[in-house]
Amino acid sequence: MGESVYRKPIAVFVVCLLAALYALVLHAAPTPAHEAQLQIASLPASASTLPAEQIVHGALDASFVPSSSPYTPNAADARRWYRLTTDIDWNHASPPVLSFTGATYIRITVYAPPDYEPQALWFAQTEGIHRFSRHHLAVQLPESLRAGQPIYAEIASDSFTRQIKPMLTDMAHYQAEDLAHVRLTTLFASVQFTMILAAMCLWLVLRDRVLSYFIGYATFQLVYQMLMSGEIYELPVGGLFVPLGTRAPWLFATLSAPLSMSFILEFCDLREITPKAAKIMGWMRWPFLPAALLIWMPFAVRTNTLVNSFNLWFMITSIWSLGTVVLAALRHGRQARFFLIAWMPQVLLTLLRVLQILLKLDLPPWLEYGYPFTMAFSCVVVTIGLADLSLRARRERDMAHHLADHDALTGVLNRRALVRRLHAAIAEARLHNEPLALLFLDMDHFKSVNDRYGHQVGDACLRAVAEAIGDELRPTDWLGRYGGEEFVACLPGASHDNAMHIGERIRHRIETLQVHSRGTTLQTTISMGVASLGDHTDTADELIARADAALYRAKVDGRNRIVAHAHLAATSH
Repeated sequence: MGESVYRKPIAVFVVCLLAALYALVLHAAPTPAHEAQLQIASLPASASTLPAEQIVHGALDASFVPSSSPYTPNAADARRWYRLTTDIDWNHASPPVLSFTGATYIRITVYAPPDYEPQALWFAQTEGIHRFSRHHLAVQLPESLRAGQPIYAEIASDSFTRQIKPMLTDMAHYQAEDLAHVRLTTLFASVQFTMILAAMCLWLVLRDRVLSYFIGYATFQLVYQMLMSGEIYELPVGGLFVPLGTRAPWLFATLSAPLSMSFILEFCDLREITPKAAKIMGWMRWPFLPAALLIWMPFAVRTNTLVNSFNLWFMITSIWSLGTVVLAALRHGRQARFFLIAWMPQVLLTLLRVLQILLKLDLPPWLEYGYPFTMAFSCVVVTIGLADLSLRARRERDMAHHLADHDALTGVLNRRALVRRLHAAIAEARLHNEPLALLFLDMDHFKSVNDRYGHQVGDACLRAVAEAIGDELRPTDWLGRYGGEEFVACLPGASHDNAMHIGERIRHRIETLQVHSRGTTLQTTISMGVASLGDHTDTADELIARADAALYRAKVDGRNRIVAHAHLAATSH
């Protein structure tokens, strides 16, 4: 019941957080800028190898073939020329900006009027000052752009087949859209980075394997996301990734997959809850490793086969992993439910993104920013889940410590913990020059209770007596079961008179105590001996022995009484 009550507020909080954050993303997402209509014509592949000077000076204008599509499809290993024109003279208050969407890791050279000098656009460029983000590859055009005036673009692809869309926008609107894009991508990356740092701090303390998997896969996913957005090339380490080209994001995406699956197996405890499905899931991780090696082969970035195979295997493993986690959640796996909340939005947005690519549809802002948003969101929720897992581990550890130090029947300290704490209490009393007293208590005629009424009634009597003794002790005192029906109470800071007063109060409480068990009402008495900490040679064992000797005298003198060891010492002289 307690765990169910605890789980509901977390689920409500996470769902509300998802809705609120995604509403914020939709509000902050860039709105499409005002576009001017562009006419696109392409030069046949056979003529694309001619010198650039000949093409940009209009010698082959008659060879350009108009296109009915707003996209410029560009295949791997292709070098194609396109001519872009607008049907009206530019009359906006700010200069025009020509941008290319979908041009990630594709080199574009723009030749614009009036001088038609080459302007190179490259996604992974690290040198120079960049006026725009890498959301699109963009270049500013002259404000004097006229209708029908050609702009030439040479697009050279060395990777997978892409569809690139050129757009003509005024500077003011493009910069506003670009700024909104930078804000969102920076926010998502910052959230993920913060969660990774939090997990690292936990790992430094706990050294838990599940934290290692989370840090690994979350870091690889963050690097992949920053490679695809181009933000990583703005960092000092960005130059390290430039030689890898388009291999870099695929490498990190491939390596993150098996780490992600390993994390799911450990975090959701799938090997215990769904052993058969988890075993298959463990096998499904290994094909990603040879895939990571194949990425380095020369043919890897020049064919769609490897990419399609990777995407297909990624989809299969994602569906299997999702099914396994759902099965674990149905079997009351607490961590599996946490992970489902974190992962389901990401799976949904990933499927929609794949469909958008396959159907060659325009990419709306809610989908473009939805995927990185769900990655950041999943990091937040999984980090909450990791914290919850750590909290549960701490509770289990504390419970184990409690069980190791406490008597299972009465709940008071056991003999080992009692002696250990008594050693510490004696050292503390000597350090601060404070008194300390010990009560050694033994229930009278307890064996006859067990013999006459049975051990269950005897156990109930022990529990009731231990609770009554504890009620009469001070907050700073503590009680332990020494063995059988014997108890020891330590009274830090208590003088001899204080100890006698507390002991008498306990004796009277037990004398009037009625124990009801299994239809039987019992009354019992207790005898006790008192010993106070003496000189610096006193040890815990000696203090217990003196209190035990006083207890023995209380038994001999008729029981149901309290005897101090100091009185014994005085009468023996």
